[in-house]
Amino acid sequence: MPLRPLIAIALPLFLGLAITGLAVMGHGHAAGYITLDGITFSEASSNFRPLGATGTGSLDDPIILVEEVFGEGEVVVAINVEAEDFGSRVKTMHAVGFALQKVVINRTKNIWTYYALELEFETGRGSDYYDGLSFAQMSQVNRPFQSDRFSEVDDMTEPRDVIRFTQGEVAPGQRVRFAISITHTGIQPKFFLVQHVRPPYAHIDEPDRLDKPILLAQCAAIMGPEDSPRRITRCRR
Repeated sequence: MPLRPLIAIALPLFLGLAITGLAVMGHGHAAGYITLDGITFSEASSNFRPLGATGTGSLDDPIILVEEVFGEGEVVVAINVEAEDFGSRVKTMHAVGFALQKVVINRTKNIWTYYALELEFETGRGSDYYDGLSFAQMSQVNRPFQSDRFSEVDDMTEPRDVIRFTQGEVAPGQRVRFAISITHTGIQPKFFLVQHVRPPYAHIDEPDRLDKPILLAQCAAIMGPEDSPRRITRCRR
């Protein structure tokens, strides 16, 4: 079923459950982190709050992670795949794989006209070709990635794993959903999903913030294994 009809049917009910409490869903939930079967999502930055999660990660039953963003800067979600037998639940050849739908509520004062998701093994350093982490690279699983409020999707896999969503907006108090997939070639990986929000300048409250750039991961190795002299690191300008 297309994403928009699913959102119209399921999202109001799910958000109500998530906000009132996860106990009714039978999943572990404490301040700062949420645990589903074999995987944990936790706060790695102080500008957002996870509200609820459900699902197994398959294409028919994606993990739906609900969070509210109330602060400025990058939103960093730590993801820890704890189960050795987690497997690829999206039926790819990867050791680990899952379908993810992120529902993000805008609790800031700004209108979002741009949203980017980036994978990182270390915060501030983009995922490169050799670390095994990607948005299901070399696979058509769950593609094209979608959002219910942004019509344009830039699915970039080299030299960093970044998905950019544009041509839309999310006003304060509104929510937006992103449908993606994440895979890894090793078992029990730990990594970060970084979210970059860039409000239009007309909606930035502090004039001096115009001088502060919005940063993605600064550098990413694009050639050669880590111990190879042929390894080249490309930095964003």
